[in-house]
Amino acid sequence: MTEKQTPRPAQRWTVRGLAVSALAVPMLAVLGGTASAAELTPIAEYLDETIATTSASLVEALALLLGVR
Repeated sequence: MTEKQTPRPAQRWTVRGLAVSALAVPMLAVLGGTASAAELTPIAEYLDETIATTSASLVEALALLLGVR
């Protein structure tokens, strides 16, 4: 059981829904003018990490598809 299991589609949508919810509340606070930088920094760091990971995964997948690697 050392192999990494891939999440089922329902699990992925649940995680995506939670991520959207976690981002929506602070964004509403920003638009309302009540959020501070200290509240938004962890969200920005998480987004930066997530985008970097996703980008790296996409580059790797495209490289495999194109036969570059």
